[in-house]
Amino acid sequence: MRDSAPSDGLRFLFTGLYALWVLLFCYAFFAFLNTPSEGDGFTAGMNRPLTYLGWQGAAGMLAFAVFGVGRHWPKGSPARRLSLLPLVIALLHVIGIVGVIFWARA
Repeated sequence: MRDSAPSDGLRFLFTGLYALWVLLFCYAFFAFLNTPSEGDGFTAGMNRPLTYLGWQGAAGMLAFAVFGVGRHWPKGSPARRLSLLPLVIALLHVIGIVGVIFWARA
């Protein structure tokens, strides 16, 4: 084993955080589909997208933790590259939401 390989504790932490990120990411879609539309007037149905965004926000914050733990692996290793995926998806969500807001204002 190489000296730069992370400890078993870091492997367990990385695996646990990644699994939790996947669960939160997928649960956001499940919660969006199963949340009943509520509200009157302007806010009618706003609880569905806000539920989705809340769970995606939690997954996005966890993406930074996965990215940080993934930095302990050597450059170019599969685990280090895999740690980028949640962060990239979170950033794409932010770009998409900002794009929709600017598109709606035009």
